[in-house]
Amino acid sequence: MSGPEELPLAGVAPEEAIAFFRRKGFRIGFNWQDVFKAEHARWFTVAKAMSRDLLEDIREAVDKAISEGTTLDTFKKELRPKLEAKGWWGKKIMLDPATGQHELVQLGSPRRLKTIFDTNIRTAYQAGKWERIQRTKAAFPFLEYSSVMDGRERQEHHDWDGIILPVDHPWWKTHYGPCDWNCRCSAIPRSQRMLDRMGKTVSQVPPANDLYPWTNSRTGETGMLEKGIGKGWDYNVGEEYLRGLAPSPLPESFDGTDEVGAAAELSGAQRVLVDRFLKLFGVPPGGEAIWTDKDGWPLSIGRGWFIGDGGAVRLPRGAAGVAIDRIGAAIVQPDDIGWAWVRGADGRALLMRRYDRVANGMRTRVDVGRDGWRWETKPAQT
Repeated sequence: MSGPEELPLAGVAPEEAIAFFRRKGFRIGFNWQDVFKAEHARWFTVAKAMSRDLLEDIREAVDKAISEGTTLDTFKKELRPKLEAKGWWGKKIMLDPATGQHELVQLGSPRRLKTIFDTNIRTAYQAGKWERIQRTKAAFPFLEYSSVMDGRERQEHHDWDGIILPVDHPWWKTHYGPCDWNCRCSAIPRSQRMLDRMGKTVSQVPPANDLYPWTNSRTGETGMLEKGIGKGWDYNVGEEYLRGLAPSPLPESFDGTDEVGAAAELSGAQRVLVDRFLKLFGVPPGGEAIWTDKDGWPLSIGRGWFIGDGGAVRLPRGAAGVAIDRIGAAIVQPDDIGWAWVRGADGRALLMRRYDRVANGMRTRVDVGRDGWRWETKPAQT
C-alpha cells in the first residue's frame, strides 16, 4: 500500500473528481469480477448489491464523500443504518445468478464500507488528477511516482518511488495509481526546471518485476501481470475517463457498415486510421489526452472519436484517410472557430463548437458538442 495517506489527493479540485464519478452508470454484479478492470471507470458497482435502490443509496453516500469531504467515520455512520434497514448487512445465503448456486456471502460490514469508500474516492481523484495532468503537460511534461514510505507500502511500490518519466510514457498506462486494492500511490507533475532545482533526472524505464498468472473466474479470461499490480488494476483510470469524455461520431457523417465490437477490437487497418488522427494532435498511438485548441478550449482526443453506440466503429465516409487529415487540420489549424446551434436527430437544439478551414478549394467544417461530433466538406465557393 503506497502513496499519500490523506484524502483527497493534494492538488486535485473536487470538481474534477465529482465530474468523473457522476459520469458513471450503474452496473449490477454478484462477484467483484463481474465488472472488471477498466469497466470500473464507466460503471458504479458494489458486489452483491443486487438492486438499483441499494446501489443508489451507496452511490449517494460516496458522492457526498467526494463533493463534501465526508470522513470515513461519517460515511459509515450514515450509510450503515440504510443498508441494515434493507437487509444488506452481515452474512447471508444468496443465489449466484451466473452459477445457479446458493452461497453464504458477506454483504455489508465495516470493512466493506471502508473498501467502498477508499476505492471510489481514490479512483475519482486520480481520474480527475490525470485530466489536469493532460491539460498542463506542456508546462509539466514529467511525472514522478510517489509512495508513502511509512513501512506499510508494498515492496514493489517502494521500489517505484521516485521514478520520473514523461507524461505520455507507456509505463503510466499500468503504473498510474491506484495499482491495487488499498493502494495509495500517486504521481507528481514535474517541469524540467523543478527537476533541475531538485537535482533529479528522468529515469531509465525500470525493469519489469516477475510476472504472475491471473484468471477471471467469471469469464475464463486469463493473462499475466507484473508483481506489484493487482488483479484487475492494470489500467490507468484517468485514461479510461478521458476515453469516456471523447465525443462520439454522429451517424450523419459516418458509414454505418463497419464491424461492431469494443474499441479494443479495431481491425489493423482501422487502428492505423485512428492513430493517424491521434498523431495530428500529438497523441501517442492508442492514447487519450486533453488537447487545447488555439483559443484555449479543451477537447478530449482519443479513439472514442470513432466509436459509436454499442461499440460500432464509425469512420468517415469516402476516402477515410483523406477525410481524417481534413478533419484534423480543420480543428488544429482552423481559419475560424465559433459556436453554432444545430438541430439534433431528436429535434433538440444543441450548442456545438464549430471549426472551419478552407484548403485546396474545399471547405471542411467540424462541429463538436456534448452529444457527439460531425463533419462535412464541400467546394469552398458554395
